[in-house]
Amino acid sequence: MAVHKAGSGARLRHDIRAKTARALLLSTELDSARVERGFTTRQLAELMTMSPAMINRIMNGRRIPDALELGGLCALLDIPPRRREHLYGLRRASEEMNWVIHATPSTRDPDDVVRSLWSLADGITTYATSVTGPRALGNSGGSTALASPGHHGDTIWTRYVSADAIERAPYDLGTQELRLARLARFDGIRIVPRTTPPLLQHPVRVLHFRTFSPVAVLDLDFTTVILEKDSAVHYVDSLRRVAESALSTGDSRKVLARLWGEFD
Repeated sequence: MAVHKAGSGARLRHDIRAKTARALLLSTELDSARVERGFTTRQLAELMTMSPAMINRIMNGRRIPDALELGGLCALLDIPPRRREHLYGLRRASEEMNWVIHATPSTRDPDDVVRSLWSLADGITTYATSVTGPRALGNSGGSTALASPGHHGDTIWTRYVSADAIERAPYDLGTQELRLARLARFDGIRIVPRTTPPLLQHPVRVLHFRTFSPVAVLDLDFTTVILEKDSAVHYVDSLRRVAESALSTGDSRKVLARLWGEFD
């Protein structure tokens, strides 16, 4: 079974069919620790006095362990105390579908929730109201640094930016604008014409998964809102309409070249 190492940005394919994003994150972190410790599901089942089928259901997100089971798994898998606290929180709130994550003085993503969801996604679309947003990977310190051009690992990343935002960007290109231009060269950016009515008033990311419904991530100053299922539909549909109206990647590159000049 492929795994995800929570918080690392590393991602392998995982047959996840969890009911909620919390269950998704809980199962992948447990399964990552299982593989890192060298346990098969059968070996772990014997140590937990559970059936292999039950352990498999926990590891692929189909079943949430109770507090006693989670404690035993954390002990056997040698999960650090801080992560255990986080996993217990995921278990307690496993049926909830909407999150509000408040930034701390040291990070915008205290428990690596956004980063972990990002690393599990097969496709990510973002919409930026300015050249510098939204943040990539839920990174800390207010950084708006872009991920590698057009993708993060195996994840296909397309960034939509309004034409107004592009034209407002300084002609003496700063670091962010240069990164955006570089991203365009790798087909990672598409420009939304100003004739398109504004659908979104703030930066939005939609994360797409093979076996899990899309998740919307909203950047609101020092608060991140994560929406699932019905709550995410408005943003998923809005990003779809943005995609339908946007220029092609080739035409987007031409617009940038015309406005900003040739870029390296």
